[in-house]
Order: sequence, then C-alpha cells, then structure tokens
Amino acid sequence: MDDKLRRMLLDWMRKIHQLEYAHCYQSIFWSNLEKWIGISAFIISTIVAFSYRFPKLEIPWIQDYLLPFILLTVAILTGLQTFIKPSEKAENHKRIGFNYEKLRHSIELILNTQMPEEKLNREIEIIKNEWADLKTVYVSKRKFEEGKKTVKDLKKYPEELSFLDNIEK
Repeated sequence: MDDKLRRMLLDWMRKIHQLEYAHCYQSIFWSNLEKWIGISAFIISTIVAFSYRFPKLEIPWIQDYLLPFILLTVAILTGLQTFIKPSEKAENHKRIGFNYEKLRHSIELILNTQMPEEKLNREIEIIKNEWADLKTVYVSKRKFEEGKKTVKDLKKYPEELSFLDNIEK
C-alpha cells in the first residue's frame, strides 16, 4: 500500500475515532440528563405528595405560593423529559457511535490486509460511501473536543493533516 494512501486512511480513522467517542460522550450526557431530571421530579413530587403529613404550618405563603411553585417545577421537569426526549437522543448517539466504530474497524481491516490495488481502491470507495451515508446528528462542541482529546491521548495516529506535505499548520 502506498504510504500516502496509508496516511490518508489513518487520518480518516482518527477522524472517525474522534466522532465515535464524541457520540458516546453525547449519549452519556443525555442519559445522565434524563436520570437527573427524573430523579429530581420524583423526589420533589414525593415530598409534595406527603406534605399533608407534615405538621400544619400557619404561614399562608407556603400554601399559596411555595407549593404551587414546587408543583410547577415538577411539571417543567416532566415536560422537559417529554419534549426533549433525552433517552431517545442518548440511544441515537449510542447507535451512531457504534456505526462509527464499525467503520473504523473496516479501515483497520484494510490497513492490515494485503490486497491488490484494484480491490484496495474498491474497499476505500466503500468506506467513503458508508461514511457519507451515515445518518448522523451533531454533537456539542464540548463533546467533540472531549472525543478529540481522548483520541489524541491514545497516541495512535499521526497529527492532523501532517500527511499533507504542502499544507502549513
């Protein structure tokens, strides 16, 4: 395999690996958000439900303002879960992360298999098309940077664009 082609595949692999981690981190974010919204809503609503058992307080603003505000908070939290759908977003990012992992493994196989140039070019075209056809969604900039840092810390890949001799950093 030509050295430039090998470096290009390594660069693709690095980018795909970054996106794989970014989607995994985004999935974890949405899972945690759903968990904390749900736990908060459950605890607050349980406290309100059992508030009739508390000693009677002769402070009217608690009954008139505080209790309705707490109930509004519970309604907002459950509304967030309903309309934002963090569990669906978490599953979607998890699935996309697995798709990137599958694509990365395909590149690893190409890099580690001796094959005729014609077959190699066909395999590279397949990878390129699969990557283009991935039904993906954006990750937050922070999660992308986390994925990028994780991959960089692995020290498995050449630096970004270093395989292109004519580009200055």
